[in-house]
Amino acid sequence: MKKKPNKLERERLQAVADMPCYACFQDGLEMQSEVHHIRKHTGLSIRPDHKFTIPLCAKHHRYGKVSVHLGKKEFEKRYGTELEILEKVNREIERCREEADIL
Repeated sequence: MKKKPNKLERERLQAVADMPCYACFQDGLEMQSEVHHIRKHTGLSIRPDHKFTIPLCAKHHRYGKVSVHLGKKEFEKRYGTELEILEKVNREIERCREEADIL
């Protein structure tokens, strides 16, 4: 049974879901994203912590030739590793939070 996300995790997941696909954005496009959980040593059936999430469209996430699940080498060559993307996503979320506090 999967653990339900707590309030902070739900906020994080919503922030990531509201972002455009990271890979598409790097290519000059804004495509709707879905939340990708970065898996390191958890295996396919165990979802990692919700703080290890990045925004990717279905093509870059699940089914494209250049995707984290089907074409990871080419994906990383073009866009960086999932952990590098995670750092950038975290900085953007923090920047948005800071700007919201100012307004």
